[in-house]
Amino acid sequence: MDDPNDQSLTGSIKRDVRSIVQHNVVTCPPDFSLQQATREMFDNHCSSVVIVEDGRPIGIWTEADALKINYDHLNQATTLIHELMSTPVSTIALDASLDEATCLFRRNGLRHLVVIDEAEKLSGIITQSDVVIHQDVAYFLRMSEVSTILPQQQPTQVDQLSSLPDAISAMRASQTDCILVTVNEQPVGMLTERDVVRLIALDQLHRPLYEVMSTPLISVSENMSLLSARALMERRHIRHLCVTCADDCVCGVVSFADVLANIEQAYVNRLRDALNNRTADLAQSENSLNMAKALIDASMDGIMVTDENGIILSVNPAFTILTGYSEREALGQRPSLLSSGKQGPDFYQNLWAALKKNGSWQGEIWNRRKNGEVYPEWLTITVVHDARNKRRLYAAIFSDITERKKSEAIIENLAYYDPLTKLPNRQLLFDRLDVAMATAHRMKQGLALLFIDLDLFKRINDTLGHSVGDEVLCEVADRLRRCIREGDTVSRIGGDEMIILMTEMEHTDSIHRVVQRIFRALEESINVAGHELHLTASLGCSIYPEDGTDRDTLLKHADTAMYRAKSNGRNSFQLYSADMNRTSMQRLSLESRLHTALSNNELFLQYQPKLELGSNRIVGMEALLRWNDREQGVIPPDQFIPVAEELGLIGKIGAWALEEACRQCKEWHDAGYADLHMSVNVSPQQFTRRDLADDVEQALGNSGLPPAKLDLEITESCAIQNIDDVLEPLNRLRQQGITVSMDDFGTGYSSLSMLSQLPLDQLKVDRSFISGIPERSQDQELVSTMVLMAHNLGLNVVAEGIETDKQHQYLQQIGCDQGQGFLFNRPLPPEDISKLLIH
Repeated sequence: MDDPNDQSLTGSIKRDVRSIVQHNVVTCPPDFSLQQATREMFDNHCSSVVIVEDGRPIGIWTEADALKINYDHLNQATTLIHELMSTPVSTIALDASLDEATCLFRRNGLRHLVVIDEAEKLSGIITQSDVVIHQDVAYFLRMSEVSTILPQQQPTQVDQLSSLPDAISAMRASQTDCILVTVNEQPVGMLTERDVVRLIALDQLHRPLYEVMSTPLISVSENMSLLSARALMERRHIRHLCVTCADDCVCGVVSFADVLANIEQAYVNRLRDALNNRTADLAQSENSLNMAKALIDASMDGIMVTDENGIILSVNPAFTILTGYSEREALGQRPSLLSSGKQGPDFYQNLWAALKKNGSWQGEIWNRRKNGEVYPEWLTITVVHDARNKRRLYAAIFSDITERKKSEAIIENLAYYDPLTKLPNRQLLFDRLDVAMATAHRMKQGLALLFIDLDLFKRINDTLGHSVGDEVLCEVADRLRRCIREGDTVSRIGGDEMIILMTEMEHTDSIHRVVQRIFRALEESINVAGHELHLTASLGCSIYPEDGTDRDTLLKHADTAMYRAKSNGRNSFQLYSADMNRTSMQRLSLESRLHTALSNNELFLQYQPKLELGSNRIVGMEALLRWNDREQGVIPPDQFIPVAEELGLIGKIGAWALEEACRQCKEWHDAGYADLHMSVNVSPQQFTRRDLADDVEQALGNSGLPPAKLDLEITESCAIQNIDDVLEPLNRLRQQGITVSMDDFGTGYSSLSMLSQLPLDQLKVDRSFISGIPERSQDQELVSTMVLMAHNLGLNVVAEGIETDKQHQYLQQIGCDQGQGFLFNRPLPPEDISKLLIH
């Protein structure tokens, strides 16, 4: 007697796409932003948006696509949807059968199919959920409990205090469309692909995970029937259910996709049961034969049955879809019809040996379609005994796993390789470093981390654009690949920073050889977009185990060594050492204390008199910055001023020094010394990070000092590097009567043309030239030439560092205007200067 449930099952299979298509499709044009597109999905409570142009679908963006995006560097308000959509679109005709639709879902790993009419215009859409919902109820009554479709893998869980980007990354890493959110390891909510779309649409990706997760958690018992579970999903408009065991503990999560997979698997399982039952009598009733044929025809997996001589006796429709061969072309042929030639004789010998021993074999194999395309498939072969005809048959069931392998490759590539340079990324470097350290420890070997930072690379991005910068990085990556030894790893960890892992190190000679190859490789210019660029790099190296025995320490020390190379003038290489680490920690402590030095009143000024050399009369003071540190006492300015400049503190400190120097000078004026000038040193950062003119005007205004009594000293290097930045503010200040001096003249690379451009009043000859007078005739000639040149340019000359009478006499002889140095006075506190002025 026929089983009515079987009839309903057969009837459901014969239905076509037209019977379940959703014609009310959410669409958008290709110039919609990501946020606009997801807003359409959110407002219409759907899981996809079809991108349409001239009535034809050109792409689709789904909830699953939301997990593929790195939101750290994406502006969802400006990124256009056509840059992210999946294209080409997977389509299906209205008159296609549900069997064909389900096969496409399974074969291509899809959850949506766009339905088109005869003119290829958009007609509607169907989803996996539609297939599940429209299965006949009788079919679901035959299903077993929810526990039968529970995935073997436990659901991914994240703590509610995790960041939202970390949660999305966890979903992407576990290749799942939902994760459980926990409090104290107890699930309290869920984050799904639909939630991610909602958060993009509402611009809420910045919110905490615990505020945006789906809650409360809807749970069902593992003993609930699939029919009831499906009804609950439909009623609550959800696609996932949390499943609890007998002890009320969460044992998994099921979805609509699992239900669909179970429907598909039911066909295959019944067939597998029939094939695996070697004692089954194939001569059953007509009804049983019809059922077997229906199961074979409905399977999404390709099925092929051969006799014991390997002649193909039958194939199912999915065989034709997967291989391209029709039933007529396949029957009577051998399975070698599909052979790709990628497996050798040994492979097939082992396959037949397993069949003979176990009665079955399964594994991955490469086959060839009719059109010549080679593809991977998962193949199961089972021996079946035909009792009626007393013969042995072979039933092969196979599925195309091309998309799965592509997805695995893409996921692996995204997870472990830099998308720009194709070099291993930070994660893969860390994995290899951990393995290398374990090996080095076991084999008593060394390894090295070589940290590489391109010098002044930011200029390329800022001047020529990031696209040129990206091409440069790719070229550098290719050159570095050619510099390393076999077994070493070159990786990009971000920006222009790259790290080379060198294994099996016995001594540092091999490090230096690789470093020399790197320097030589970078010597050759790089031609990009019509520009000839010359690059250098700073390299630092740490060695295992001398410089550290764990990953973080080695990375930190290699980075420290690199920065030491950079501070030594760039385009150089440094090894890390313990002494360097101690120096670094002292520098870190100094930087920390310097941040609070001004607010703690630890900074103060001393003043060194400037004398008119012809009369030895005091005509001015130079304000000199000092720091009385609470831990180290007085710290020389050549130690802390460069640190203040690197930390960006010198602008604020310089403004304070201006204010204090002007106030003190005005106090001396009020005491009867109105002819005194005050000289204050100015840092380059006071031009670039602050408005120097505003700081000077404020200091003069607060103190009441006449502008003509203030002299600003700029260094020669400051003028050379920032001439465009210094011209405008200096001209503005000189118009008010303020004078400008060039300090340390002769130590840089200034030219006469530059001196003629700058609004200068005085040149200060550096002490390094004065110290050689009168012993060195060359220094005498240099200083004499400087004085003559300055006077010809209409500038006064001040000599620094005068310490002997002979130096004094020589400077008077050549007409030097002013001088300062220990011969006259050391830098003194203001109260001592006041006493000096009285006498």
